[in-house]
Amino acid sequence: MPTMAKSQRKAASPARRTRRGTLARPLDALVFLLPLILFYEIASFTRQDRVIAFDALRRFFELFGQVGVWAPGLAVVVILIATHVASGDRWAIHWDRVGWMYVESLAFSVPLLLLNWAVPLGPDDGIATFLNRMALGIGAGIYEELVFRLILISLIVIVAADLLKLDRGGVAAAAVILSSLAFAAHHHHPIGSEPFDALRFVFRTLAGVYLAVIFWFRGYGPAAGCHAAYNVALVIVTSLRS
Repeated sequence: MPTMAKSQRKAASPARRTRRGTLARPLDALVFLLPLILFYEIASFTRQDRVIAFDALRRFFELFGQVGVWAPGLAVVVILIATHVASGDRWAIHWDRVGWMYVESLAFSVPLLLLNWAVPLGPDDGIATFLNRMALGIGAGIYEELVFRLILISLIVIVAADLLKLDRGGVAAAAVILSSLAFAAHHHHPIGSEPFDALRFVFRTLAGVYLAVIFWFRGYGPAAGCHAAYNVALVIVTSLRS
């Protein structure tokens, strides 16, 4: 009886609390992100210009014989399902939490929009259509957060804190800074298509720190949603101005 009561209390818990914060459940995050993944895949299927992080993932999977633009999207699904299995949580979708992730993604994007408004970055190079800009903005949210937050930060913490037994707080801070610098740098030559610009680099580094903090305390889903919401808002504002 005590075991059953304990299990029932665990099942009734409003959210999974960890020393990182109240993390969104991986299964709920997958349901939240799935429409965005499908939109990106369908809208950008015939285009050659893809999100840099997406192409990096595709080339990585090609090393193992996994060829095709579907591989990065499938990687998101597999990683989140594997994380859910490892958590030992129930296979039940909490639709209220899925809906809440859309709300908090919009709310989390507001500070980034204010930072963008405060920093005179100048215009970006345009992409042909509104739909293509929307697709790339959403894809960047999904796959850049996957590479620079979920994979890179987790890898640094696993190696430095879990294996080498370094101070977890210091490792977490270093992981946030390093991942943010890598995130900013990958937009510029030689990895990205943009020539180096100090102001844009600083802006993206600060944005990367902000997104890393969201990832640390809320998880991959809300971080990716915030990033995508910010990009979509910029596309809409830019289109209204033109």
